[in-house]
Amino acid sequence: MILLNNAINDGNKFSEAIFENGLSIYEVIRIFKGHPIFLTDNLIRLDNSLKKSNIGIHVQSLNIPDKLNRFITLEHITEGNLKYVLHFTTDKTDEYIFQIPHSYPDTRDYENGVPVITCQAIRKNPGVKYINTDLRTLTNQLIRDNQVYEVLLIDQDDYITEGSRSNVFFIKDNKLITSPSEYVLPGTSRKRVFNICQQYQIPITEKRIAFNSLSTYEAAFLTGTSPLILPINRINKICYSTTSPLLRQVMKYYFALLEK
Repeated sequence: MILLNNAINDGNKFSEAIFENGLSIYEVIRIFKGHPIFLTDNLIRLDNSLKKSNIGIHVQSLNIPDKLNRFITLEHITEGNLKYVLHFTTDKTDEYIFQIPHSYPDTRDYENGVPVITCQAIRKNPGVKYINTDLRTLTNQLIRDNQVYEVLLIDQDDYITEGSRSNVFFIKDNKLITSPSEYVLPGTSRKRVFNICQQYQIPITEKRIAFNSLSTYEAAFLTGTSPLILPINRINKICYSTTSPLLRQVMKYYFALLEK
C-alpha cells in the first residue's frame, strides 16, 4: 500500500522509477515502537530543502505527522522506515508516503564496527535532500560488489565529504571531526551528535578531511536514519579502533536519547 496525495493506492502497481523524471524532495522517517522518532528534525530539513529549491510550500500546511500516523495505523507498523516524497513535474505536484526496505545493524555491527570504501563522487546541492538516481545506483552497486556497509564520497578536491546515505565523523586526540555543513547533507542524526557534544562539553570541529589523511585518525563512525550511530572498523584498507572511549561515550548518549 502507498498513500498518494493522502489516498490509499495499490503498492504493487507502484515503482520508484517514477521519480526519475522531475524533482523529488524527500525524507526517510524511522518508526520505532510504532511511532516516528525525531520527526521534528526531519520536518525542519524538509522545510529547508523546499526553501533552498525555491518552492513556496510550507511544511506546516502539509500535515505530515497526521498522514504518517494514518499510514502507520493502516499498515500496523511497529518498526521500519517510511519514505515521504514530494514529486514535482512541470504540470503537477504529488505527495507519496510508502514503506521502504530497511537494513539495521545488528549487535555485532555495533560492537565490532563495519567496513566501508571510498568513491570519487559528489552530491550536487548537498543541502537539499533530493532523489539522485545515478548516485544511488552507483553506490548500491559498489556496496554489493565489495560487501561493505557504506560508500564514503570523495569530492573533486580529494576531500571526504559524507556517506552515500549517511554522515561520517572521525576521532583524533579525543576530539570529533566532521566535514563542514556546507559540504554535506545536514543529517538529522548528525545534528543530534552536535547536540550531544554541546550538552556534554565534548570537543567537536568542522573541517575538511583530506583523503590522504585518513590514516592519521584513531576512530570513525557513521550517523544516519538506519545506522543511528555506527562504528567503522575499516575504510578501504585502513583499520580503525571500535573501542575508542570517546566513540563509546557518544554512542551511549545517543541511544539514551532513542529510549526517551
